[in-house]
Amino acid sequence: MNNKVEMCQKTVKDAARKLRTNLSKAKNTCLNYTRAGLPVFAVMGICLLFNQAASAQGPIFTGDAGNLSNIIREGLKLMAIILFCLGAVGIAWAIFNKMTGKEWGSQAFGGILAFAFGTIVAVFWQIAQGRAVTVDTNF
Repeated sequence: MNNKVEMCQKTVKDAARKLRTNLSKAKNTCLNYTRAGLPVFAVMGICLLFNQAASAQGPIFTGDAGNLSNIIREGLKLMAIILFCLGAVGIAWAIFNKMTGKEWGSQAFGGILAFAFGTIVAVFWQIAQGRAVTVDTNF
């Protein structure tokens, strides 16, 4: 009888250990997916936020706000210019590394990301100016 109780206790302890291990793995997996999906949710939130602002009448930052609106507008414009320049430098660096036989993928990816984020900042600058953001497909 005592042997059966010990076997049951050992089985319960093993099951509890396996459950803790599986819960820990599940928690880590959920955190990894949450970290990976956070930029997507952030972009979606920004899009929802600016969706209302883009349909408003007139510019978002009017001259009534004084110097702060000008600082924000000029900061966005400067950020877009710097990001486009960094993108060009990253692509040129990747091309140079490819030609010399070195690792080049990180530089190319960074350059592409800089161009992409610079485009997003330029769109926000257009919205801050009160202009409509259009994509011209008439080549």
